[in-house]
Parts: sequence; structure tokens; C-alpha cells
Amino acid sequence: MPKTFTDKEKEIIRNTLISQGKILFSKYGLKKTSITELTNIAGIAQGTFYNFFESKEELYFEILEQEESHSAEYLENVVKSSKSAKESIKKIIKCTFNLFERNQFIRRIFESKDYDLMLRKLPNKKLENHQKNDTLRVLNTIMSIKQKDELIDTSPEVIAGLLRGISILSFHQEEIGKEVYPEVVDLLADIVANGLVK
Repeated sequence: MPKTFTDKEKEIIRNTLISQGKILFSKYGLKKTSITELTNIAGIAQGTFYNFFESKEELYFEILEQEESHSAEYLENVVKSSKSAKESIKKIIKCTFNLFERNQFIRRIFESKDYDLMLRKLPNKKLENHQKNDTLRVLNTIMSIKQKDELIDTSPEVIAGLLRGISILSFHQEEIGKEVYPEVVDLLADIVANGLVK
């Protein structure tokens, strides 16, 4: 007879799978991390894993959503501390580069094939909604502090795409040149902010 868990036990197991999954995925990647490793750490049978997540990829996506939600909250606070939309866009670009450099889980997604592996098992709509909601959340905050004399003609979707595209540059420091990279980020932030905000 399968073991039943209390609500508290379910919460502890789910949180353990997420926190330990983040560590294992960051270190070994999606492909090399097994469900057996995850369930051993959580102290549950392998089959019990599927009571919490439909697949290893769904767990991976849950961790990605949490990481991006934390990043979005951080960026919202950065925006709220700005005095104008132009200043907030500059800060967002610079902070995004720092976040990508510090977060091993997020870095691994883009430096490996983990993202593609995850996509194979997830419905496209789920990922599209995730990307759209995450970036639009920060953009809405930018628009809320926009000054009366500031004009932004570009659509929020285009700005969101631009910010996502810029963030990927952080994985190309070698090609850009490590010695000039910080200066390139500063200049890029100025150019983009001045181009978007009239």
C-alpha cells in the first residue's frame, strides 16, 4: 500500500525537490540529474516523485519560474528606486547582466542544452506565458515611474524582447572582450535608454 503524506510532509518534500533540484541541475544539468538522485535526497520512492511533478523537466521549469520571479522582484525594486524611466532602463540592463553572472542555475540554462531539453516536455503556451508575464511585470513598473516629459513610443512587447536579447550578451564576454566588457555594458545601457526614452 502506497504511503500517504500529510499536507505538511507534502510541502516539505516539494520544497526539498525544488531546493535540491536547483543545486543538482546547476551542477550537473538537466540530462545528467536523475529522478533517483532527487528522490533519494527527498527521502521518497522514485514513483512518488510523479505525485509532485509530471516530469523532471516540469521540476526544472518550476525552479526556472521561481528564479525568474525573484529576479523580477529585484528588478522591480531597482526600478522603484529610479527617478525616471530612462534611469530605470539603464539600471535594469546593468542589473540583469549582474544577475546572469551570479546565478549559476540561470547561466547553465543558456550555456548548455538544458533549455532545449526542457522545452521538449513542456507545452509551448506555458513557456510563452511565463516569458511574457515575467518581462511585462518589470515593464509595467517602468511605465509607472515614467515622468511626464518622457515619451516611449516602442511597444512593451518589443522592449521586452530587446531586454531579453541584451541579457544573452552576458554569455559572450569572451567574444566581446573581458577587459572592455564592463564599459560595453555601460555604453549599451546608455544607448538603449536614450533610444527608447525621448
